[in-house]
Amino acid sequence: MTRRGRNGHMSLWWWTGVGVVVVAVALVASRLWPRSAGRAGGGRLTAVVLAALAEDWAARMDAHPDDIRAAVLGSGSAGLGARLGSEVREVEVVFSRPATGRSDAHTVVRCVFGNPESALVTETVTGWDDIPDDVRAELIRQEADEVSRRWTVAS
Repeated sequence: MTRRGRNGHMSLWWWTGVGVVVVAVALVASRLWPRSAGRAGGGRLTAVVLAALAEDWAARMDAHPDDIRAAVLGSGSAGLGARLGSEVREVEVVFSRPATGRSDAHTVVRCVFGNPESALVTETVTGWDDIPDDVRAELIRQEADEVSRRWTVAS
């Protein structure tokens, strides 16, 4: 084999090795990287939050639940959305897997308002197909009993 052919062969192995290392580092980093809070939008997590809290938020803000939903989804009053964004400090959703396997999940939604002593906790049942895909995958893959997600109002 000529010197040039040997260097080309060696270069191919070197780049293949670098590629494998990059992919491995990316996979490890994606598992360890903290998940960002869910943002308001049309996703399943937003649907769970709105199903649990829209009526309570509407009563608190003297609005109709449909107006709250529209404001959160970005198709309603910008003023109501901004007010909601300033009132709601933190929302955490905890999905608990039932002991019987893949069926409806017990869901606890906790909302903390601007005044930390003012909180709202509601419990509901979320259908297996209505659980966000990443949460469902985590419940299955890690066999976790609970999976928690933070959600924020889009500003």
